[in-house]
Amino acid sequence: MLKPLPLVVDLDGTLIYTDTFHEMILRLLYKRPWTVFLLPFWFLKGRAFTKTRLSQIVKILPSSLPYNVAFLNFAKEEGKAGRPLILATGTPQKLAQDIANHIGIFQEVIGSTEHVNMTGINKQNALLERFGHEGFDYAGDSKQDLHVWKVARRALIVCPKRRVLDQAQAIRKDDSISHFPRTTTPFHALILALRPLFWAINLCAFSLKDSLVLCLFTSGVFIVGDLVTLYSERSHASKTSVFAEGLLPLTTAFFLAPLLTFSSLIVWPELFFYLPFFIAADLLTRSLFPYLRWSLLACLQLIALLFFI
Repeated sequence: MLKPLPLVVDLDGTLIYTDTFHEMILRLLYKRPWTVFLLPFWFLKGRAFTKTRLSQIVKILPSSLPYNVAFLNFAKEEGKAGRPLILATGTPQKLAQDIANHIGIFQEVIGSTEHVNMTGINKQNALLERFGHEGFDYAGDSKQDLHVWKVARRALIVCPKRRVLDQAQAIRKDDSISHFPRTTTPFHALILALRPLFWAINLCAFSLKDSLVLCLFTSGVFIVGDLVTLYSERSHASKTSVFAEGLLPLTTAFFLAPLLTFSSLIVWPELFFYLPFFIAADLLTRSLFPYLRWSLLACLQLIALLFFI
């Protein structure tokens, strides 16, 4: 009887919905924000060095990550059927091993070192050396994984990023591809992150321009709150944001939070005085029943519109 081929699984965006590199940067902002200014200098030494340095400074708890439960269950069933399971990832080796130990289904972990970023062509070469051409099946999600899918027996495409599925189908036969689709589209997740229903309160502003500025302001502040409370919200699964669930990448929050907030402050400087009140209200009400939370925030916004702004 032939031994089943190994199933090699990517981590970021595949086994988990988030990216450990971005998670480490967020942790750095929590614990040692002044160190963020060193990131450009670390990048000069390469992405592999930057990942390793971050993993030495901050600690990511494997239990705090948003796992792709549907695909994880699939991988567990494959393991029960006798397939060797290998975790191959651009995540630093130690952190990848900690995550693998937490899950408890992988026989081997291939991660990044200080000198080798285990993605793209580097991962392709490592797996070819370990298993040979078409000596494994590979599950991934990004453009970088196209290098590996070219040499794998089967391509398992998990919650792929934009156009990745089309690119994979261009280099492989359809019968050698398995697709695990997203449950929520990025556009839908973005709408949820902006909280457009709350914009209705802003229509009470004195002009259309003021309403638009307030919409930018409130959406930006809500995303700031999502970042601040991300790890605490993950412990309350029924109240998590799209960023905590990994439905949108943290880079989107890193970009939108300052862009929306500071754009509104530049147009309407008086909002600087309102900013701490709204941030505090957003954070303090996050543990409340949703209808009560949004009612309180709406009342605060109306009071600000009438008396404060």
